[in-house]
Amino acid sequence: MHPLYRFDQSAPVVADPAALTDEHIAAYHRDGFLAVEGVLTPAEVESAKAALADLLYFRVPDAERVVQPEPAIKDLWPSFSPDQKADATRKLFRFIEFEPRLKSLAVEHPAIQALLTRLLGGEAPVLIQDMALLKPPHIGTEKPWHQDMAYFTWGPPEKVIGVWIALDAATAENGCMHVLPGTHTEGARPHFHLRDCQLADAAVDVERDVLVPLAPGGALFFSSLLHHGTPPNQSPHRRWALQYHYRAASATPVTRDEHAALFFDGDLYAGCLGG
Repeated sequence: MHPLYRFDQSAPVVADPAALTDEHIAAYHRDGFLAVEGVLTPAEVESAKAALADLLYFRVPDAERVVQPEPAIKDLWPSFSPDQKADATRKLFRFIEFEPRLKSLAVEHPAIQALLTRLLGGEAPVLIQDMALLKPPHIGTEKPWHQDMAYFTWGPPEKVIGVWIALDAATAENGCMHVLPGTHTEGARPHFHLRDCQLADAAVDVERDVLVPLAPGGALFFSSLLHHGTPPNQSPHRRWALQYHYRAASATPVTRDEHAALFFDGDLYAGCLGG
């Protein structure tokens, strides 16, 4: 097990979207996250998996440009077979404009749209990011603890929400999501380029960590300021997940200077924006 994560506390999970109550919505605002099983049907899960497979095997024009390999095999990537590449991909991103099945889930899915609207206080959600996080068996790397707002140029932070959707069973062994409840209320924190763009390891309050195992079709809705991360996949089982981010319709663009005012370390910029 990884020293920056604990594995003896699991988050509460709502059984299905129809079971949501006002108390669950209040818990999201208190804790910074809400886990819900059954957001996607089994048929929708299989459709999403088929779409990702088409991208992984480059059966879609331009698909190769959206594939990011696992760091451990980056130098070997050009010599890999299609099967080897599919089994060693870390991330797919910016695919919705040419993958209609994944776009439909992102912008038209009734349960996702309805839940986001409730969490945003009645405002319409607007998609701002699409990716798939694949965590291959044995080589799937850690995504260190971080705040997603460190990557985004929209504000205010409470108007930006992530949705992480399990397509395979997400477990403690294969690298399910971990969260620190309530950290979204503590403001933006400096991020550093160490193993990734991340919070400093010493700043992670590991004692507060809860893991969020989900069945296929389950989803985690979470604040852009929530501290969260995923440990490495040390199991023989892959862990495919979709991740979409949304802003409220009223959110406004944030300049780099405004972003730097949120994420700084002394007088140095300490966010995750490139360039």
